[in-house]
Amino acid sequence: MSFSLHEPDGGEANWAPKAVSDINVTPFVDVMLVLLIVFMVTAPMLAAGVKVNLPKASGVAAMSPTKEPLVVSIKADGSLYIGQEARSGEAFDADIRARLAADPKVMAHIRADASVPYEKVLDLMTTLSRDGVSQLAFIGKADKAAPQP
Repeated sequence: MSFSLHEPDGGEANWAPKAVSDINVTPFVDVMLVLLIVFMVTAPMLAAGVKVNLPKASGVAAMSPTKEPLVVSIKADGSLYIGQEARSGEAFDADIRARLAADPKVMAHIRADASVPYEKVLDLMTTLSRDGVSQLAFIGKADKAAPQP
């Protein structure tokens, strides 16, 4: 609250300061500008450098596929498996194409060891896509300590 410094009727006698009921927004604007600057500085830091532990999933309901999926696994040493059988190179591509010939809409489930580099998983996804697989899903280990939905 502030007070008026001029006389209400222009005379000198009976002069008393009169309260002005206008809101002073200067402190509000100052606080908002400081908050804006703080958010502008901290927002890029929040987006960069996020650590992600991909193999674990918590709070996710298990999927129940309607058809038998094509399960492709990558072990820690980089070896590829289709179901329980080890495959590599042309044998891998031939098995994938044979499975797609039987069912063109088959979904591939990728099971990758936690220590497998992301580049190898990306290479597998590229190979599956090149062979004609259009639907991919990842299989992870549920985190039992996390609450379920």
